[in-house]
Amino acid sequence: MDILLQQILNGLSIASVITLIAVGVTLIFGLTGIINFAHGEFLMVGSIVTWLAVANGISFWLAIILAMIVVAVMGFALERGLFRFTLERPTNGFIVSLGLIIVLQHIVIFFWNANQKSVPRPLNTVWEIGGVRIASVRVMVIFVTAAVVAMTFVAITRSRYGRALRASVEDRDTAALMGIPVRRYITGVFVLGSALAGLGGGLLIALFPITPFTGGTMVMKGFAVALIGGLGNLTGAVVAGLILGIVEGLSAGYGFSEWTDAYSFGLMILVLLFRPNGLFGGTSGPKMA
Repeated sequence: MDILLQQILNGLSIASVITLIAVGVTLIFGLTGIINFAHGEFLMVGSIVTWLAVANGISFWLAIILAMIVVAVMGFALERGLFRFTLERPTNGFIVSLGLIIVLQHIVIFFWNANQKSVPRPLNTVWEIGGVRIASVRVMVIFVTAAVVAMTFVAITRSRYGRALRASVEDRDTAALMGIPVRRYITGVFVLGSALAGLGGGLLIALFPITPFTGGTMVMKGFAVALIGGLGNLTGAVVAGLILGIVEGLSAGYGFSEWTDAYSFGLMILVLLFRPNGLFGGTSGPKMA
């Protein structure tokens, strides 16, 4: 039981980072219909920025904020320079994102090589409760993610911006006729999703070393979470992230750690067979006249 609880805690900390990716993916898809597979590379860039900042004497906490800002600016530039021209053809946006994966990976390799990068753990305290060792850094990752996702959820469901955003997701053309600046909201969603990926990258490198190829693995699980919950459904992404964390914890706790990824994607396939739109129902992308 102690081992099981230990592995579930470990699984939830990784699932927290994956949830940040899933939330960004589902927000961008909901408003644009674009499946951005380069989102994992956004997370990788956030990890690299955090590593560079810490290596130059900046505290980890300021480094995370810097990573969010840098990746948000990158998301803004890519949306304005590339993705904006694919809004009428989301498939083209998907293809652009595939190209970005290679471009961003090779830029990082060119300047900083392909070796593993790591930072000193910002928190080193380990608590032991009933035989379960709880690393404070993992608790930090879970709580930071929970706080940020909660603030995002409140902003989208309770604020004027959130109501306009939801209206844009339902029907972009009608929302535009009502005076909602849909194009600005699309840019805002890209910036928000990118900032969340930057945060995820900073949190991930606090747990594990990263490489320029880390984003590929993480984005696959991020999409699995988004699909399990319902692509375009924010609540579904969060709940599915928790489910994935528990599944991975159970598989590792019972001695099947090498099958962890298989269980995660197997769960995705099983859900999609019986609930094609995900557990909470997803969207097929923005509606346009």
